Amino acid sequence: MMKTARFSTYEMIPGPDARHDYSFCRLRLLSPVALLLSLAVLVSCGREGPTTPEPADPPRAARISVVSGDGQRALAGSSLREPIVVQVLDEEERPMSGAHVLFAPGHGFTEPTTAGTGPDGKAATNWTLGPVSGLQTLVVSVSGVTVNVSGHAVSVEDSLDVLFAPPEEAELSAIRADWATRDVSPAGGTVEIEEPFSMGGSPTTLRIVSHQVAGVRHFGAIVVPRGAGTERLPILVFAHGGDDGVSVESTLLILTIALGEMRDDFIYVIPSYRDEPLEYGGRAWTSEGPASPWDRDVDDTMALVSLAMDTIPEASTDGYIVVGVSRGGGVAMLMGIRDARVAGVITFFGPTDFQNDWARDITSLLVRGVTVDLPGVEYMRANYVVPWWAGDITLQDARLALIRRSAVFFVEDMPPLQVHHGDMDGVVSVTQAESMIRAMEEIGRGAPEFEAFIYPGGTHEITSMPAAIPRALAFLRRILGPK
Repeated sequence: MMKTARFSTYEMIPGPDARHDYSFCRLRLLSPVALLLSLAVLVSCGREGPTTPEPADPPRAARISVVSGDGQRALAGSSLREPIVVQVLDEEERPMSGAHVLFAPGHGFTEPTTAGTGPDGKAATNWTLGPVSGLQTLVVSVSGVTVNVSGHAVSVEDSLDVLFAPPEEAELSAIRADWATRDVSPAGGTVEIEEPFSMGGSPTTLRIVSHQVAGVRHFGAIVVPRGAGTERLPILVFAHGGDDGVSVESTLLILTIALGEMRDDFIYVIPSYRDEPLEYGGRAWTSEGPASPWDRDVDDTMALVSLAMDTIPEASTDGYIVVGVSRGGGVAMLMGIRDARVAGVITFFGPTDFQNDWARDITSLLVRGVTVDLPGVEYMRANYVVPWWAGDITLQDARLALIRRSAVFFVEDMPPLQVHHGDMDGVVSVTQAESMIRAMEEIGRGAPEFEAFIYPGGTHEITSMPAAIPRALAFLRRILGPK
């Protein structure tokens, strides 16, 4: 009797991990078909099957970079001018999008307090400083990574104390050295117009001329009395006020009325200022360059005088006189200080001291955002006061800008000077004349080389000071001498 064949094989018994591991194999009798299946299983015994990749770890913030807004200055309790902008970077220094940024100020508050980063990894907030002056800190954080941003909360009065501290000798020396290096020689002189002109019935020749000063083209008028012959006439410069340019006809009318019988005794030089028009006969010529009240005004006018002396045979080269009104009064005094050829200066309500309390009060308003509509003030606000306040220029630059426009600090170089000012002047405070009076007294200067007249009830108009013109004419005659 035949016996049925029996085969011995092993059956794999799953271990704890049924997918990949078998802890042992057990002997068992199987049929031929089961045997084949078992052999297939044996082939894979002890080998891993297919696996699913583990998910990659998400990028993590490694660093926060401050893009802009750090170190700004603002009035304590007010907002910084520019937002605080940061950028979040991962471990590969790549910008992280969607990171949650927290802005936590030590003083004041931010808006917003949290922000998500954009595709460029950047987030921003606006920071209003706390009410206490001094250095303040804003902590910016993302997932445990932090960076500090600083803001300087300033007190107006404390800051102005520093800005308006008395000038030091080193500052005065630096300004004089700067003046000495400036090239104020005229170049490329051109006559734009030449034609006859009547000054109160006296015939003259009027020229509109142009020239270059350090590459900047400047325009002015030169008026020469006819019949002067070989006699050399002194130059009289009229420095105008305001910020809107100068009319040649109006200026000559004023001089004709004021000088009377002396109108034929001078060659007249009428400068424009940078970025302002010179108007005559329905036409206008605008001088080039950015405006620079009281400072580069002097450069351009000195060059125009040199052009007149070089090209007008009737012009005396022994010296000249400057008459200035309002802004032009400040220009006239600075010309007297800077140009040794000036024989005398007459000013009507001109600024003398950009470091006194009146100038400080105007600056205090400007840093608080108040508009002050006075000649030259907008220029000073935009170029020096606000940039200094915001930290865009140094304290030293702002101080030098004020000091170099203040004739009171350089009075030892002043030629004979006559000052006229009304005590009710609502444009240029009478304290400007008072500053000049004190400065002259300190160096022992008095009549006849220095005269100052304060007119009770006088305003910012020459007509409000009835005795001013006769006094000015007497001063001119003393300067000119018996001739």
